[in-house]
Amino acid sequence: MATRYGSFCPVAKAAEVITGRWTPLILYELMRGSERFSDIQNGVPLMARSLLARRLREMEQDGLIVRVKQQGQRGHTYHLTPAGDALRPLIDLLGYWGTDWRLPEVDDGDRNVSHLMWSMRGALMGEASRGRNMVFHFQFRNVPRRDHKIRQWWMILRDGEVELCYTDMGFDVDLTVNADLLEFFFVVHGSRSLRQARRAGTVEVSGSEQALAYFIEKFGITEPPQPHFVTVSGIVPPNSLGPQIHAA
Repeated sequence: MATRYGSFCPVAKAAEVITGRWTPLILYELMRGSERFSDIQNGVPLMARSLLARRLREMEQDGLIVRVKQQGQRGHTYHLTPAGDALRPLIDLLGYWGTDWRLPEVDDGDRNVSHLMWSMRGALMGEASRGRNMVFHFQFRNVPRRDHKIRQWWMILRDGEVELCYTDMGFDVDLTVNADLLEFFFVVHGSRSLRQARRAGTVEVSGSEQALAYFIEKFGITEPPQPHFVTVSGIVPPNSLGPQIHAA
């Protein structure tokens, strides 16, 4: 617990355990199904490993998560307690509010190709891609200098499993996306039109019609575009806009 407010107020007591830097994002990753340390870090790629380890220990002490030893293996997995799981509607509401009020403020300083690809992987996990075998190749322009070596990604779908690579494994590619990173984020989120982005040349897509149709369907890309959310509670506020994508 990093902050104490010294108050009986229930809001203060809740804020003591959930408003620390990175904590809501760690909760979000756990709610989306990440259990291993490496998977959680993939969801917060700019967070130092040492800080993530410390924050997980604090969240365990605060009763939000439990750490479980893996049988016959090294390491642990992390799971929400009933108290942590009860925060799902709050995390969803943060996402809805951020989409309505903060996404217009997204700019070049928010470009993070690793987080974008990890989030897209989550939307395809499980039943969303079961029975599908496809390879998507992404080539991004205008990535931050720190990500220069990972500006290319391959997303490999194999019967419900989704593997991310930033080296070519030699598979035949079904769909290729060559795009400005920030513009592509807006398209996938539903804030910009894919059709208009293709006309402007900021997002180029080529490949089989089947792969393109599947890509458009699973990422909720519509014309005209509609913002959508990855929900972790299954509860949709009545005033939310656009479709929702439920976490696997």
